[in-house]
Amino acid sequence: MPGGRAYWLTQKLWAAAAGLPVISVAIADIPEFDQDCWFRGQAPTLRDVAGHTRRIMAADLSYPIIFSADGALMDGGHRIARAWIEGRTQIDAVRFTIDPEPEEVRSL
Repeated sequence: MPGGRAYWLTQKLWAAAAGLPVISVAIADIPEFDQDCWFRGQAPTLRDVAGHTRRIMAADLSYPIIFSADGALMDGGHRIARAWIEGRTQIDAVRFTIDPEPEEVRSL
């Protein structure tokens, strides 16, 4: 999003993605898997890591991850991490052809 970062409510994003075709994506091909998506350049504390570990282990792999129209990850980082921990090389995904309007845009 030019000049800012877009945010969507997860349930609304899932509803907007319902009905999109599900594809299988190689985890190794997801750029965000090797990027700092959670800590915003700050060194994480043990509490930060533990909090994300809890979310990773609770992640429901029956939901596909969601990509924007330009291929950026919109939802599913914890599911990607869980799939990888479980030894999977592929994960189900959907991709918008036109992104839904964000709930909020925050200035960078």
